[in-house]
Amino acid sequence: MSRFVPLGKTMNLRNMGGYQTRNGGQTRADKLYRSGFLNIAGADDIAQFEGLGIDTVYDFRSPMEREKDRLQVGDRTEVVELGMLVASVENLWDMLLAEGLTPEGAAKIMGDRYRELTEEEIPGYRTMFEHMMESEGGILVMCSFGKDRAGIASALLLSALEVEEAHIEADYLLSSDAYADKTLAIGKFQQFFNSEGLPVDESIVLPILDARTDYLNTAWRVMEEKSGSRDNFMLEQLGIDQAAKIHLQQRFIS
Repeated sequence: MSRFVPLGKTMNLRNMGGYQTRNGGQTRADKLYRSGFLNIAGADDIAQFEGLGIDTVYDFRSPMEREKDRLQVGDRTEVVELGMLVASVENLWDMLLAEGLTPEGAAKIMGDRYRELTEEEIPGYRTMFEHMMESEGGILVMCSFGKDRAGIASALLLSALEVEEAHIEADYLLSSDAYADKTLAIGKFQQFFNSEGLPVDESIVLPILDARTDYLNTAWRVMEEKSGSRDNFMLEQLGIDQAAKIHLQQRFIS
């Protein structure tokens, strides 16, 4: 059964349910979602979204991204804006230009942005977890593509839930399937290439759209460098102690 949920023009919307934990439980499909930008409009789309039972959206997009693509999710859903500039679409494009528009440059900046996310954007992830400790119901983590900023957030949450490592990695890698329609996905970069008077170069865009184990491992490595281990990082930097883990597990594990 596919985890992906078709909804409007949204890409990469899926649940994170059914993953085995080290304590013998399973994550709840009706409580845990992740996504790219929720590209929905109209009463029917909003009603379908509300039917998913998502009470809180954690939006990691930058203010510019939010202004360009306004979120429409109805009145019953709280949106927590966590604006991460480091991995925003506009920041990514600036990094590409600085590095050089080559496939090798694109792959390098993706590794760089994962390092920067775990070095510079800790407050956003901490705020997400603090809010989860004070709220109830289903949650969704999202950014423009639902792969990098939301990818690290999802991986951290699954780690806090004691999900087995293989499942955490598999969930992260599913984003590559979400952008299997390369023509549609690559079109998102059209305006940036055109602004430089260039045609869209698929070989440059694909490393950006791809979810690669090396990218996620960069984030894990930074956490280990900073705190000695991922668990220590989550405790010291995000405030996730054993009591917080138990709370999250009671909320999201069946």
